[in-house]
Amino acid sequence: MPRTVALLLDDPENRYQELLAREARVAADRHGLSLLAPEFARGSSWTQVESVNRLLRETRPDGIVLMLAGEQWTRAPFERVVKAGVSVALLNRIPPWLEDLRRDHPRAFIAAVAPRQEGIGAIQARQALRLVKPGAFVVLVTGQASSSAAIARGRGFQETAADQFVVHELDGRWSAAGAAKALGEWFRLGAERDRHIDLVVCQNDAMAAGAREALAKHAAESGRRELARTLFIGCDGMEQEGKAMVARGELAATVAMPPTTPAALDALRRYWNEGSASDTVLLEASSHPALDALGAG
Repeated sequence: MPRTVALLLDDPENRYQELLAREARVAADRHGLSLLAPEFARGSSWTQVESVNRLLRETRPDGIVLMLAGEQWTRAPFERVVKAGVSVALLNRIPPWLEDLRRDHPRAFIAAVAPRQEGIGAIQARQALRLVKPGAFVVLVTGQASSSAAIARGRGFQETAADQFVVHELDGRWSAAGAAKALGEWFRLGAERDRHIDLVVCQNDAMAAGAREALAKHAAESGRRELARTLFIGCDGMEQEGKAMVARGELAATVAMPPTTPAALDALRRYWNEGSASDTVLLEASSHPALDALGAG
């Protein structure tokens, strides 16, 4: 019988996560694994915990590949998973309690695969340095402000930009609607709302779309024609989303994210075949267009 793997993701409308599901099917077929239909938590950690509990009761897969959803995840559900003998591979969002869990369960297989988050922020900073001049006013639209990925990307941006810009951060909550709401509220109430925005840097392409919509709406209502010169940078770089937005001139650049599910399934197969140790694999993202194709600021 083939090994069975469950795939638990977060947002069914996120194109990057759609890519993760597609690439997981290809990798599972390559390794001769039986991949269960992906389940999406829609931002709710409680929904995801219920999915994990149901899997342990009813299906008991050999492995679970999971992208954490929401803000309420603790290690307790994973204690139940590893005690049940189920192998785990976490995707993209690495929790702070991961190493403690590995230490307390040394015989369990608990892998993690993620893009190098600081590197994503660093790429966006290097894109920004080529697109706008030092001293430019930059709005940085982060994902969920409390998430480790958003924090790491923000840190990578700030450290690489090295005080070259005036940066104002907004929490876009990883969604187009969240970014549009955050920017719209800032235009109404923000202390620096009358400044010209040279560049909006968004930690995913969906937020870039929402931020563009909010800025266009404010420009039309306020008559601030100079906002038409504002540039946008995104992240994820899907062919039909971020890269298409670059091709249409809606984004000056994006960051192409590597899919993480193939490496996660590779890690599970190595463990089942060879008994390999738990590990964290960090994958590098890339600039689209390439940095040397962007004009100097």
